[in-house]
Amino acid sequence: MPPTEDRAMHSGPPRMLFRGRFVGLAVFSPLLLACSGIPLTCGRTVNKVIPAIREIDPDFDTKPVDCSPKFPSTAPRGCSIAPITCGSIVEGNNDTQFYRFDGNFYVSKACTPEHHGYDEGPDAPYFLEIPSNTWVDIHLISDCADLDIFSATWDRPNQCPTASHTNINQCEADISRRGGKITITTVNKPETHLVWVDGKYGATGNYRMEVKCREYR
Repeated sequence: MPPTEDRAMHSGPPRMLFRGRFVGLAVFSPLLLACSGIPLTCGRTVNKVIPAIREIDPDFDTKPVDCSPKFPSTAPRGCSIAPITCGSIVEGNNDTQFYRFDGNFYVSKACTPEHHGYDEGPDAPYFLEIPSNTWVDIHLISDCADLDIFSATWDRPNQCPTASHTNINQCEADISRRGGKITITTVNKPETHLVWVDGKYGATGNYRMEVKCREYR
């Protein structure tokens, strides 16, 4: 993607800006930063000021999420708000008026045995491409509402999976309060996954989601 392409996430069509302005140790976002470590395409997608250097917390940005003002709640196009990659940090709000996943889907695909009123909660989906032989931890922080994180193997960003699809061979979920963490692994070939935030019983609120990757084979 050329550095002048303008695709930062905000109200309206999703955008991501490959430009930013440094003040001290902070980044005035949106900004996509390259990350160090394994040779994967990586970056951060953010909608507010976050530390540009995270040496104190090398694993996850676990500081509490501000509940006000409301973060952007961008409506998905097809079945994805935006692509995310290894190293991405996304801050948003799931008040997207986008309802595609419910308890029947989660139970039928063995994501979770609980329904928890997910049919009432709007969804915030993202499309993730993962290289082969990669361990991925995706961490969700949602101090403002009871939001949960899910993922499923899926390669169609313009279409959402349903309970009738038979090509979903991996579905992960963490339904803990105030967020949680899911782990995805790949072996001999790359995979594409849909990763999304859903609210119990219609819950909506601000969240932060981070994607952390490492080679493990």
